[in-house]
Amino acid sequence: MLIRSEAPADLVRLDRWWRDVLASPHQADQLHQWREAGGISLSVLATDDMGEILGHIAVIDAETENNTQEIALWHSPDANLVMPLLEEAESILFELGYTELKITPSEQAERAEFAPLQSNDTWWHKRLAAATV
Repeated sequence: MLIRSEAPADLVRLDRWWRDVLASPHQADQLHQWREAGGISLSVLATDDMGEILGHIAVIDAETENNTQEIALWHSPDANLVMPLLEEAESILFELGYTELKITPSEQAERAEFAPLQSNDTWWHKRLAAATV
């Protein structure tokens, strides 16, 4: 498995993957709209040796509070690929100067050390730090 940034040649295959493999045409349309509007900060793919897409994370620019850059994270539902994709995205984003991620709550988000800031939060947050590997 290879984890890498999205390339222009991936766009058609990525759209087809969201529509056909994941049966998520609404999410494919949303990704297309964000891409057209310049709202995607980072897009990371997991591919097999033949280049077939296995997983995807798109990091979307979100509103900021108190000059703290936050970004919303959206990922494919393949639980086995979420952690490696998240780790790659976090590393790249930290190098680009981002300080925090926010994500919708999930079991994978909890394993990746995301947590609500307040008990009524609809988003879970994580501070980014340099990779320790």
